[in-house]
Amino acid sequence: MKTVTLYNPAIASGNLGDQIIVDSIKKSLQHYLSDAYIIEMPTHTPLYSRLSHYLGTSDLNLVCGSNLLVGHLNAFIHTRQWDLTLSTLHILKPAILIGVGTQKSSQKFNLYTKLAYKKILSHDYIHSVRDSRTERALRSIGITNVINTGCPTMWTLSEQHCKEIPEQKAEQVIFTLTDYEKNFQRDKFLLHTLKSEYKKIYFWAQGSRDYDYFISLKEKIGVNIISPNLSAYDDLLINQEIDYVGTRLHGGIRALQKKRRCIIIGLDNRSYELKKDFNLPVLMQDDISYLPQMINSKIATRIKIPDKHIAEFLSQFK
Repeated sequence: MKTVTLYNPAIASGNLGDQIIVDSIKKSLQHYLSDAYIIEMPTHTPLYSRLSHYLGTSDLNLVCGSNLLVGHLNAFIHTRQWDLTLSTLHILKPAILIGVGTQKSSQKFNLYTKLAYKKILSHDYIHSVRDSRTERALRSIGITNVINTGCPTMWTLSEQHCKEIPEQKAEQVIFTLTDYEKNFQRDKFLLHTLKSEYKKIYFWAQGSRDYDYFISLKEKIGVNIISPNLSAYDDLLINQEIDYVGTRLHGGIRALQKKRRCIIIGLDNRSYELKKDFNLPVLMQDDISYLPQMINSKIATRIKIPDKHIAEFLSQFK
């Protein structure tokens, strides 16, 4: 029986978007994983020595999405979403990236980080990355066995799937906010717009502190709060005719997965790159004044999925 290690960013995460990523990856690799013994390892927390006997024995090591690549792994202070340290690097078997991205729009790797990634990333398998900028970043340090597949959450958004997404606005909307990108003027404008354009409004907290930020905006009147878990969000998307408008990227893509009209308010390089590469329905925050016009416009969802790259990547696991 084959053994697979899944490096899972949803473990010890305060962002339900990581669950959306991992759920999508597991479904895409279901044919390979269905008869494997799966060991799930965290990426956000250190890999302690008691786990070390697993790390060198798996047949495959798969790294599931998220903003895991950083420029300075050895920095004293940084967001190390894949917590690779000197104490674990030497025992890890080569891993395969699935839809992974960089944290910054222009990521530069120092010498230590280059050596670490070249050691830990497989030379025998093709790596899947989220966008063309991440692909260029890895190629710049000599990791050339890499292709841009887009985020795995988008892989099912085929032309036929997108044709079934409504083009006209619904009477209801669900929105998200992002606690670590606070902007009271932007987000109050977002809420005032939604209240004026929709008959019923729901809020979903994708991040663990998003609800507190929402309360601080003092706009709770007229807003229905749904439970902060993925099943509650899915239930609403499946059973209600509803739009998504919000600042959480994967909350928006989940809505697209469930065939709901979507407007993502882009806050960072992730949204920008996915809009540029794949025509994701993103309105960048600097253009948020156009939101009322966009809500009332006819939106045809036409995601440009790199089917050949996705097929090439997945064919490795047959």
